[in-house]
Amino acid sequence: MLLNMNSISTVKVITMVSMLLCCPINAHAFSNCFSFIPYANNNSFIQLPADKNFCFHYSKKKIHFTTDEFGGRKVGSVNYGDEIIAFGESQLLGLDFSDKEKVAKHDLSVLFPSSRITIYAAPNNGPLQAIEQISEIYRLKPFTGKNLVIGFNYGTDIFRIDPDWKPEKFVPLDMSQLQRSFDIPGYHDVALFIARLKGVKFGSTVSDADAIRKYYKSIGQMQRNRNIQGWLLSLQKSEVNNAQELHLVLYPPYWFIGASQKTKKEISLDYMSLACKAHLSGIFNTVYVSPLPKENTKLAEDNRHFLSGEMIFQKY
Repeated sequence: MLLNMNSISTVKVITMVSMLLCCPINAHAFSNCFSFIPYANNNSFIQLPADKNFCFHYSKKKIHFTTDEFGGRKVGSVNYGDEIIAFGESQLLGLDFSDKEKVAKHDLSVLFPSSRITIYAAPNNGPLQAIEQISEIYRLKPFTGKNLVIGFNYGTDIFRIDPDWKPEKFVPLDMSQLQRSFDIPGYHDVALFIARLKGVKFGSTVSDADAIRKYYKSIGQMQRNRNIQGWLLSLQKSEVNNAQELHLVLYPPYWFIGASQKTKKEISLDYMSLACKAHLSGIFNTVYVSPLPKENTKLAEDNRHFLSGEMIFQKY
């Protein structure tokens, strides 16, 4: 009897789940690197696992992360100086930067070389979700008088500031699944496999630049401006007002590479317009802007992230 693709997928899932059921639950079951960075949706924002030391494969490297009790990534070895608390998504997080890196530096370590840095960020954690995370972290660990950084990745966040954006379409796990990924050997890969069967979009390495540029144009300038103003207003009303200083780190869109000259000119105007709006809002003490990438700018293996240290930031 011939099986259709859905039947084959179901058989694979049953087989993999059966294998898991044969494995004893172990709080320290994870001994090798995850095949994909572990993160989850907690229904308010996207976060990394809390209070963990873990490893995952990314761009042909083993990446090591250490997180605090709230899922914040600790970057660098500086144990003194001012503390920088940053909020954003995967580009700010630095997926290709490992705790064991001895040569390259994280972008925030370059901008704030004498500061202790904690980054509350995760893949697909959009700017509106970051505001929810800011509120939660402030409740648990008030940052009154400390310096804050907000990361904005124009290549993805310009879409995520739409109030109708649904992060769950791009996040494969919930919090209970994230915990089981550390407790049960092999569970993480099975959960990711099932999420892909359900249509959750994550982890692709195929360039989507052409499609993203078309989608960007379809939104229209008026809608983008409304979304930008809405995000800035929400940020202005948030707990960032309790910070001593607030900085914005603006990353350019990866899909600028390969665009036509006409399209590049339009994107350039839009990109710098956002920097201008952020500066004029009066919210930020400093707006750091990375110039738009060149055709030979290096991207990570997933074709969506700039490598740590690849971009140079300037004060707007």
